[in-house]
Amino acid sequence: MCGICGEIRFDQKEIEKNSIDIMMQNISRRGPDNKGVFLDKNIFLGHHRLSIIDVSNKSNQPFYDSKLKLTIVFNGVIYNYKKLKSILIQKGYTFSSDGDTEVIIKAYDFFGEKCVNQLDGIFSFCIYDHNTMSFFLARDKLGIKPLYYYYDKDCLRFSSSTKALIKLSSKENQIDIKSLHYQLTLHSVVPSPNTIIKGIKKLPPGNSIIFNLKGMIKQNCYYSFNDNLIDEKISEYEIQDEIERLLCLSIEKRLTISDVPVGILLSGGIDSSLIVAIAAKHFNVDINTFSIGFSSIEQEIGDEYYYSDMVSKNFNTYHNKYSINDNDLFENLDDVISCMSEPMVSQDSSAFYLLAKYVSQKQKVVLSGQGADELFGGYFWYKKIHDSKTHDLETFSNNYFDRNHDDFCNTITKKFQGENFSYLLMKDLLSNYNDSLDLLDKILRIDLSMLIVDDPVKRIDNMTMAWGLETRVPYLDIDLVEFVLKIPAKLKINDNGKYHLKKLSKKYLSEDIIKREKFYFPVPPLKIIQGKFYQYMKDILLSNQCRDRGLFETNNIKSLLDNPNKYYTKLEGNKLWHLTLLERWFQLNVDE
Repeated sequence: MCGICGEIRFDQKEIEKNSIDIMMQNISRRGPDNKGVFLDKNIFLGHHRLSIIDVSNKSNQPFYDSKLKLTIVFNGVIYNYKKLKSILIQKGYTFSSDGDTEVIIKAYDFFGEKCVNQLDGIFSFCIYDHNTMSFFLARDKLGIKPLYYYYDKDCLRFSSSTKALIKLSSKENQIDIKSLHYQLTLHSVVPSPNTIIKGIKKLPPGNSIIFNLKGMIKQNCYYSFNDNLIDEKISEYEIQDEIERLLCLSIEKRLTISDVPVGILLSGGIDSSLIVAIAAKHFNVDINTFSIGFSSIEQEIGDEYYYSDMVSKNFNTYHNKYSINDNDLFENLDDVISCMSEPMVSQDSSAFYLLAKYVSQKQKVVLSGQGADELFGGYFWYKKIHDSKTHDLETFSNNYFDRNHDDFCNTITKKFQGENFSYLLMKDLLSNYNDSLDLLDKILRIDLSMLIVDDPVKRIDNMTMAWGLETRVPYLDIDLVEFVLKIPAKLKINDNGKYHLKKLSKKYLSEDIIKREKFYFPVPPLKIIQGKFYQYMKDILLSNQCRDRGLFETNNIKSLLDNPNKYYTKLEGNKLWHLTLLERWFQLNVDE
């Protein structure tokens, strides 16, 4: 895991030192172990390294292959790199390093742009072919690793973060109206290729781009699981056997493909607890586990220590708990928001940021349970959608959208209003699926291909990589995802959701863990707003910067400030915090 960046100028101008400094500075936290630059007049590639596989300097980047005349900057991990390396050796290739970076270069030389189909892993990378003066940009199948870019007639810039791109295109940092609607309706999800800044794009999952010194040549979608159909005849035994097999394989490679120790983020919920249990039972490793908690407010509990302690004791892990008081949380709020490539309203951004701050002092790599709810049907709104009398877009929007279009128009000034873009997007997406899929099966596919990418996955990447901590997500292994998508969604939501994961867990976990009520990890001070947190939000929303931006309706702001704990979204987010987060993100990442 690392940070990558680059600038390729089509106008033949030399890369400015200031541009290099800005781009390198804004990926530096992602890779504290080493940094490197490739520069050739109008071509710049930059890299900050977090050393995980082949920690020697032989795998430092940018990595140049003098025989093939190829240079790469790469962020991620390739889990099958040893197997792929053996295949390439049989084809006559020789290697100078023991890492996965060099394997990608050789694979590109042998397979061409189809090399991405050979890679089992999470990645974003750029390969420069010195012979053809062309470039190949690619992002992994599920979009676990980020890749942003800015493109015009003069240049193409890319980065693991938006911050450098925003600073270098400051004259063009206009708010994208369509993306603003997504931001405030889809729980801060802005689907690729859009971002909330009009001129900055993100490469969609499973996509690649080829370009040369004259500009863009083509973009290609090399992977999609949208056509994976349901297998109505699949047996209960086959489902359970295959889920266990694939999940064990997924955890094994994420534990063992590393030259440094791997820990586990343990919340005490079924998802992370099952990862700990399988790791302890099947693999001979010492396990460090990590939990975080916040102060409770009224009925809003701020930690799951009771359950994480239970799991740690049952499986003899080396458990670390971090209790965050309100002062710690408050003092870090601006840092959390500043580290977001895009505005992310979920309360647990702060939790992951602060947890990573402490965990990174002991670990470089951890496993986390993200993706299980989307894959196995764990969220409460899935069952509400399935049990609805109608199975149409209104059913989905009524149970998922943070606000309807009327509410959006009451929140945002007319200058930034437009069509009901979120509704139109979902209408289009749902119509693209095979008619044999019911509404819930379609929604789970939209979750995995789009919504999860720009909510929990992006959140985990931004918040943990801010401290040079690599987070691996076993539930989003591509083989596991493809298999579980065969299971009808109506079966997944039995037993209040995650039926198949709960059934598997009976082999590993106690009933206390399996049958406990689902806990959506809260950060209470950002949900029940009072004291200095209220004053923080009030100061931001009544600031001159906010007024001059002219984004929010004054009457709506007044109503939220007068009633800070009255207005919540369907997914139980505090609307006052949502607007504060968005405005503060602009102040910290765009205005400065």
